[in-house]
Amino acid sequence: MRDASSQLPLSHRLSIIYITAPVVIWLLGWFEWWIGVPVTACLIMGLWNALSGSWRFKISLKILVPLLTALAWILLVPVGGMWKSSIDLSAHYTVMLDMSRGEWPTYLTDHLDGNPPLLGYYMGWIMVPGLIGKWLGTTSLSWVVPLYNWFGIGLLLIMFTRGLPTVRASLIAMTSFIFFSGADILEHITRNGLSEGLQLIFNRLGRNEHLEFETYNSQLQDYVTSLNMEYLSNSSILRYSTHHFIASGLGLLIIIQSRHRLRFAAVSGLVITVCLFWSPLGAIGLLLPTAALIVQSGIRPFLKWPNLLTAPPIIALIALFLLSNDTSTHSGWLWQYYTSTMQMIIDLLILYLAEFVLLVLLIWRLDKRIIKGPMFIAILTMLVIAPWYVIGSPHYENDLALRVTIPALVALSYYTSRTLISRLPEMQAGAQADYPQTASSTHSPSPLRLHVLLISMLMLGAVTASFVFLKSANRTYAVYERVGNTYLASNLNDRKLSERIITTVPGFLQILLRDHDQKGLPIGEPIVHSKYEIYLHEQDRMLVYLNRNCIPELERSTRFYMRIYPTNINAVGHKVSKDRYELFENEFIDRGNQNCIGQFSLPGYDISNIVVGQYTPYLGKNWEIAYRLKEDKTPSLFAIDYPTELHPPLYSYYQLVAGEAPLISSTFDIHLVPLHQNTLIYTKDPCSRQDTLIGFFLHIIPDDTKDLPEDIQQAGRDFDNLDFQFDEFGVRFDGKCLAVVPIPDYSIAAIRTGQFDSLSDLNLWQEEITLKGR
Repeated sequence: MRDASSQLPLSHRLSIIYITAPVVIWLLGWFEWWIGVPVTACLIMGLWNALSGSWRFKISLKILVPLLTALAWILLVPVGGMWKSSIDLSAHYTVMLDMSRGEWPTYLTDHLDGNPPLLGYYMGWIMVPGLIGKWLGTTSLSWVVPLYNWFGIGLLLIMFTRGLPTVRASLIAMTSFIFFSGADILEHITRNGLSEGLQLIFNRLGRNEHLEFETYNSQLQDYVTSLNMEYLSNSSILRYSTHHFIASGLGLLIIIQSRHRLRFAAVSGLVITVCLFWSPLGAIGLLLPTAALIVQSGIRPFLKWPNLLTAPPIIALIALFLLSNDTSTHSGWLWQYYTSTMQMIIDLLILYLAEFVLLVLLIWRLDKRIIKGPMFIAILTMLVIAPWYVIGSPHYENDLALRVTIPALVALSYYTSRTLISRLPEMQAGAQADYPQTASSTHSPSPLRLHVLLISMLMLGAVTASFVFLKSANRTYAVYERVGNTYLASNLNDRKLSERIITTVPGFLQILLRDHDQKGLPIGEPIVHSKYEIYLHEQDRMLVYLNRNCIPELERSTRFYMRIYPTNINAVGHKVSKDRYELFENEFIDRGNQNCIGQFSLPGYDISNIVVGQYTPYLGKNWEIAYRLKEDKTPSLFAIDYPTELHPPLYSYYQLVAGEAPLISSTFDIHLVPLHQNTLIYTKDPCSRQDTLIGFFLHIIPDDTKDLPEDIQQAGRDFDNLDFQFDEFGVRFDGKCLAVVPIPDYSIAAIRTGQFDSLSDLNLWQEEITLKGR
């Protein structure tokens, strides 16, 4: 190690400030002064020596190029900027809105009773935009969030390329970093063969889907381990887990590049602690690299008061805050998801080989010094052990493997990029002080063929990352500014709210937090009071449906709609219907305690009329109300028909099939209605929403192919394809599912139907019945 007086580079100090600032804001803004001020003072004093030094810097191409690259990356993925990002981040954006609108600590504004729950989440990425939004108003988030993302990713790329001698070397390193991924294409070819594997990849590209590692347990006939063992590409992590990526990446690069600096060793525990507020699992992923530093340098430099005295109380506060969350997280060992140990071993071998083993072998052949270091051994250990324990959804993803491996994947990207550029003349001229693993004049160039193999391996992985960019390019995103008009409730429609909040604040935590008037949903001006109270919140341009005494089982199958009639049709900015209105739809949201809510963001143009209503798909309209904004604001009511019980057609259809043997008995029972030969009835009891999320396929095979539509005949197909989503024709109530599906009235020879999972290109179930002669 160098002398203790050696200051940390400016990029390292800025990175530490970037990830520490949210914790400081949280401590001072959410806690009583007698706990927030002392803990913040200890945190700042603990970091003071590490952050001291010259703050002068020169603007050069080595700084501008990473910043411009970061700007392009966040716009292309995207994670803010001119477009909204993925739905995975919508909860974070709306949490920022709630934090910008009210007092701190933040109690969620979409709650309807007198005790709105305290927001409890890992909020490192949220605190700074939330504070600026509180000062400047929610509309400022439209430019604050992109700038904040840009600064974070810019720091990450500056750190990633630090010490590289030329812009050319930096560009090559950043390109490999942006497109870095395991060779998921090999996984699909290995499982399905070359022809079918390439066809599957092509199909996914056509459907704008991701190309990522997945497994299928044939004995359980379910995707129980789909994504459970996945390692995402860097661009996928940036798109779906921006906060995890920034904090874990910066933390890892600080560790790698400061391993010989005593100033960092003294505050390494604090750095991991503040990362905990950004990404708990990502912070855990930083422990093994830190342990590698201790093995390499000895434990004495790490036994300093910032690590021993300051870090523990901050860890305790963050842990108390996060662990008070009311989330029920699924967890278990990987082998619990398999009935075949051999299948699990095969899946793991394919995962390891495709994701990192082949790449590591190439790096080892190119420069054996890298793989012998304790840091490299630490990241390999993390990649090997991460899939063995599952935390998260039992059927879709393992949050532990997805998040805890981010530091290891960033480190693998780092070492791979250094190996890739080691043959450049500028790299052969001499290694930089911060990168002893980089090839030097005393290290002869490795064979060109091995570099060609390395480039080929990286290009295979780049296919996965390219899918992220192509999916973004092929999708229409709402203007980012509209996020300022969205509430948390409307963005978590398909997610359990308990996963995002603390519903019961422990007494000890309540004592530490600031007191303030807890307010519920600001629902604005009442338009009409009836079964659903309709409110217009003009300040935030929101329309709110509120039923304080609803029966959720009767409402879950319904949808709300809103027709907006602009004052000036040319102000809409895009094509509207021939009836000169813009249509919006949304599902109701069950908030418990017989509270049901529906919300819409109003468009930014001037509005003449609003028509709102509720309907049951396929079964018709339940009620509708027109509201005139520009005149007397007196609502005119028509077609009001509030059902006091289940919609009558539900009873009549069930009565038609009650006691009748189904035409097809499978996951869903299927009846051909006796009185209506052109109607199929799909029923399931018991039935959950999960049963209806996967699409249905329905193929009608006629007695005479001449009855088929002309375009189908020209295509050479011998059946009519009537695939559908359950919500098009179905309703859910009392734990049952019913779908009433119209079919052609020509003579039918056979019916083939089932549910098809487009993600895996496989049928969950399939049945065929012959009708000829019946």
